[in-house]
Order: sequence, then C-alpha cells, then structure tokens
Amino acid sequence: MPEDPNHFLNELAIWKLKAVAEEFSIDTSDCRHKRDYVHRIASKNVTEEQVRNVLSKLQKTKEEPEAEIERDLEKIARSPVDPRELPKDDEKSVEKHIDEVLMLKPVLFEIDSMTEAGYAKMIVGDYYQAIRLNREARAKCLEGFSSYQVYSAALSIRAAEELLSRLVAEKGELDPILRTSLAEAKRAFINGPPKRREETLEKLEVLATKAYDAFVANTEKEEAELMGLLADYESFGTRTEESRRYLEIASQAKRSMNVSEYSQLLKQARGQAETAKEKRTKEIENIFHIVRAASMEARDVGVDVSSAESSLSEARKAYDDGAFARSLSLLASIERQVDAEHLERIRSDRSLEDSRLESARTAVATHEPALLEASQYGLDAQEGLFYLSNAKMALSKRDAVNAAKYARRAGDIAKGMQKDLEAKRLEFGRAAPSPQAAAAETGKLEAQATPETAEKKRKGFFRW
Repeated sequence: MPEDPNHFLNELAIWKLKAVAEEFSIDTSDCRHKRDYVHRIASKNVTEEQVRNVLSKLQKTKEEPEAEIERDLEKIARSPVDPRELPKDDEKSVEKHIDEVLMLKPVLFEIDSMTEAGYAKMIVGDYYQAIRLNREARAKCLEGFSSYQVYSAALSIRAAEELLSRLVAEKGELDPILRTSLAEAKRAFINGPPKRREETLEKLEVLATKAYDAFVANTEKEEAELMGLLADYESFGTRTEESRRYLEIASQAKRSMNVSEYSQLLKQARGQAETAKEKRTKEIENIFHIVRAASMEARDVGVDVSSAESSLSEARKAYDDGAFARSLSLLASIERQVDAEHLERIRSDRSLEDSRLESARTAVATHEPALLEASQYGLDAQEGLFYLSNAKMALSKRDAVNAAKYARRAGDIAKGMQKDLEAKRLEFGRAAPSPQAAAAETGKLEAQATPETAEKKRKGFFRW
C-alpha cells in the first residue's frame, strides 16, 4: 500500500470518510466535495491502520449502502406509513444517498466532442470511423443521462427541502400537501421507476416554487405598504433613515433567498418607523405650546387673535385625526401670522419694544434658576432650558417678538415643574436657592449660551 495517505482515503466512499471523521472528532461541517473530506482527514495525520480499525467496527453495526437501501425498501414495503413524511431511519438513509449523489456531478461535454468528431469523419468520407465514434458517443450519452437524471433528482429534492425548511422557520408550519410531495419524491428517488421519479419530482418542484412565490408576494405586499407608510411619515418631517437602511438590508436578504431574515428585517424596519413617528408626533405636540405662547404674547399687545385661536383648534383636530402634515402646516401658518401682527404692533408703537424686552428679561431671570435646579435633580428640564436659550439669543438681537414668546413658554414649563421640584427639595433636604446663588447659576448659563449655539439648537428642535 503506498505511504501517501491521500491514496487510500480516495478509495473510500464519502459515507465512510464521514464515519472516520466522526470517530476522530474531525470537523467536516464546511466540507462539500469528497476531496474536502480527504484533505481534512489527511491533515490530521490519520494512519491507514486507524482508518481500517474504524471501518472494521463500522462493518459490525452498518451494512454497505446498497444492502442498506434494500433493507430500507423492504422495511417501507412491510410497514406502510403516513405518506406525509418518512420514518426517521428512512429519512437519514435518503439524506445520506442524496449527499453521495451530489458529490458525483455528471459531465456531458465529452459526448459533444465525440459527436463532433464523428460528424467531421463523415464530412471527409471516413464513414467507418463516423459510425464507430457516433456509436460510442450514444453509449456514453445513455450512461451519462442516467447519472444526470439521478443527480438532477437529488439536487431538486435537496433544494426543495432547504427552501421549505426556511419557509417553516418563518411561518411556523408547512402545508401537509408539501410534506406529502417531499416524502413521495424521496421514496421515488430510492425505489421508483424513472417515470414515477420524474412525476413526483415535477410535482415537488412546482409546489415548492409556488409556496415560495406566495410567500414573496405576501412579503412584497408588506414591503410596499411599509414604503407608503414611510412616505406618509416623511411628509410631516419624520426621520426614516434607519427604517430605510433596514429595508435595503432586507432586499439583500431576499435576493439571497434568506426568507426568515428578510421577514425579520421588514418587521424591524416597521418598528423603527413607528418609533420615529412617535418621536415626531411628540415634537409636533410641543410646537402647539410655542404657537399658543406666540398667540398669547400677541394678544397682550392688542392683536386680535380670534382667527389664530380658531386655526389652532383646526390644527388640533387634524393632529388628533392623524393628519400630521396638515396640522404642522397650520401651526407654521399661525405662528407666522401672529408674529407678523405682533411685530407690526411694536413698530407702530416703539414704546412697546422696550416693555416687551424688559418683560422677557424678567421672565428669564425668574424661571431660569428653577429650571437649572430641576436639571441638577435629574428632572427633564431640557425643553425649558432650550426655550430660555432661544429667549436670550432673541434678547441679544433685540428681537422682542421671539424673546417674549420663548420666555413665556419657558415660564410655563418651569411652573409645570414646580411641584416635582419641591418634592425633590424635600427628598434631598434642601431649601430653595438664594437669589445670589440663582444669579450665579444664571451667569454660568449666559456664558455658555452664544447666539450660534442657540440657533443650532433651534434648527434641531423645529422642523416645519
């Protein structure tokens, strides 16, 4: 026997190579072809004697594949079973034989070469050689076609089984007709005449492809609905970048036939879209407050805001009905209207400008310490501090209209947090800060709040 270990391993059937690998705990999960098993086992320096010992033990408990097939067929014949599925032992046997068939891909291009050679001989008048070559090609074709039929059946059965298993993983169940068709195709593969094998194979292929088409049609419908949903959410400023990223990955999963991952990614995309929508609707809810503050400030200087109040009611109704884009459009229009009328009133009476600015300064000085203290206790004062920052920026520009409405909104938030702030003071055993301490904290915030940073915050908060 040659010393080269590859030589004696190449003589073994693939099921024997698997048995040897299992005996010596050699991982062959990524091996696809016989040469892969040979190289993997040879790399572990397994000797011929060790292999012979394994096969000797195996012979006592296992029959040769041909005998095993006969035994399986006899068992099936003696004990008819529910045609929806095969017994576990028979299932293992079929799987093993399918594996072996798939390792031996038939090659038919030699037949084309032989036929062409025979035709060339006939053209030049060598009819004897033409007959001989064509006869050999035909014999080769019949032999190869038989191998090809078996190979083709094994390939379709394995592909259909994998596809159906992925559909089961996603849907949680498999139609009994599909299980029956798969079992019939496997039975015909190991014990069926060519016609029966072709009939069961054709039925399995048709049913499997229809099942996949139905699944894809359903998920594509879900994808189309989600795309429409994203377009609707985007119409009122919802950020959907994350959802669209999931959709892109889902499309890649669909192209690779990973149906379970495709469906899961669609669900994640929808979940991300719903989360983004909830965040955006909360932002729109907050815009109602600043628009109302703008309306009230305009009313304080004598502007007739009855039309604005009516439009606010209409915007609220649109919001409650889920017409967020319309609600947002109405809010933007209302704010522009009352701010313009507020500014016009100030321009017509210049004394109002100083009083408006002074009122805003007083509101900032009054409510800022409370908001800062609430923030130190861990209360959510971010929105109030945001409006204070905008009010300060407006004051630095002598923008009386914006200073007034932002200061009012900050004051409303501070008043709403008063009870929670007092509860925190009691919890930590602290008294309200002195005016001097409050002024010091206010000075710190003023040093940090530049017009540029406030403008950036405003752009991030308001997205009309």
